[in-house]
Amino acid sequence: WLQVIGEGWAFRMESGRKRDRDQAAAQAEENAPPQKAQDAGDDIRDISAPQSKTAMPARTTPLMRQREVMEKEQSGELKFEVITNNGDDRTVVALIALKNIFAKQLPKMPKEYIVRLVLDRNHYSLCCLCDDEVVGGICYRPHFSQGFAEIAFCAVTASRQVKGFGTRMMNQLKQIAKKDGIEFFLTYADNYAIGYFKKQGFQRTVTMKRERWVGFIKDYDGGTLMECPLSEQVDYANLPKLIDKQRQAILERLRASSSSHIVHKSLAEVHRMPVDENGDVIGRELHICSAAQIPGLPVDLVLPKYRYTWQGTPSTLAEICEKMTKALVTHQDAWPFLSPVDVSEAPDYYDVIKAPVDLAMMQRRVSLGSYRVLRQFTADVRQMCKNCRAYNGEDNIYFDCAQSMDAAYDQQLMQAQEFLCTPDDE
Repeated sequence: WLQVIGEGWAFRMESGRKRDRDQAAAQAEENAPPQKAQDAGDDIRDISAPQSKTAMPARTTPLMRQREVMEKEQSGELKFEVITNNGDDRTVVALIALKNIFAKQLPKMPKEYIVRLVLDRNHYSLCCLCDDEVVGGICYRPHFSQGFAEIAFCAVTASRQVKGFGTRMMNQLKQIAKKDGIEFFLTYADNYAIGYFKKQGFQRTVTMKRERWVGFIKDYDGGTLMECPLSEQVDYANLPKLIDKQRQAILERLRASSSSHIVHKSLAEVHRMPVDENGDVIGRELHICSAAQIPGLPVDLVLPKYRYTWQGTPSTLAEICEKMTKALVTHQDAWPFLSPVDVSEAPDYYDVIKAPVDLAMMQRRVSLGSYRVLRQFTADVRQMCKNCRAYNGEDNIYFDCAQSMDAAYDQQLMQAQEFLCTPDDE
């Protein structure tokens, strides 16, 4: 059996005895860590340019964690060393420390079995040392004559889990194993481990010739044999740097053929119009008549024009939005949406809802002529109701009000039609 715990996922293999699957699944769940993506000119900026460290988001990505671990490694705080039981006192102490980590992360695993594999002279262990203290490692059995190695255990201490240590250990082991002539890693994984191994480059399809590994590793009940081929072209020890170079090369190609990385200033900034805290223009309307008024568009571009009808009668977008807004405001279930949410009643609302919309905001936008097409008005209505459902959940009066307002707007929307103007219409 192979059990995986976190990114510091630890995994185990038993020597032929079939364990109770329900107990193993419960143990995997118990030990798994909790789960908790400058201006370049007068009116443009490059969103693909590197951002300052102060703008780094609080949530880190796997690649960011790898960079942090590599920085510790380069500073000498973190080291990796492959050892085996050669009788040396220092080596034995390190192996015992690693055995204790395996035993603590895998309490259901018989300690005698862990000791037997870790201290076996045919098994090797990659130790991860932080300030000369063993904080994790990988125990594996290399079959040099066959060109592959079998993974036995992998674990890090609880304080280093979900910090990139597990992935860094695996990448270091891949780079070291290549120098020893190892071309493949094999391991048995249960259903809870498959996702982890996929992230480390393992696959269910075994491409290695069967005669190379049959008889050298033992089959395990309930496990899936997975393989990780090692590439001679990949420097696993510097994988984050390689990914950064690939990303930069892709961005350069995109910049050469596209302007998607350019962000232009808003219309309010270009035309120096005052805006409120919601980004809405204060006190004046802006009538867009040509593409030249919109930064980033070709000046000779012909802007699309629309005509509208209400209940089959010609109308304007402004009139339709006014009618719809009035109908929504006077609806019997509109009371939760009439004004912005009060933080004294819902202190965390604006932490959860990042795009708040209310009917007062929509009335203001209608009066300013902010809606240029009907779908913009529709998007605000849908967002308002979506926010209510997302924050309050189901089976409550607020959820029912959101559903009712959505249905009422659907009825209003059936009376309005939008048509793209043709040259004949003009």
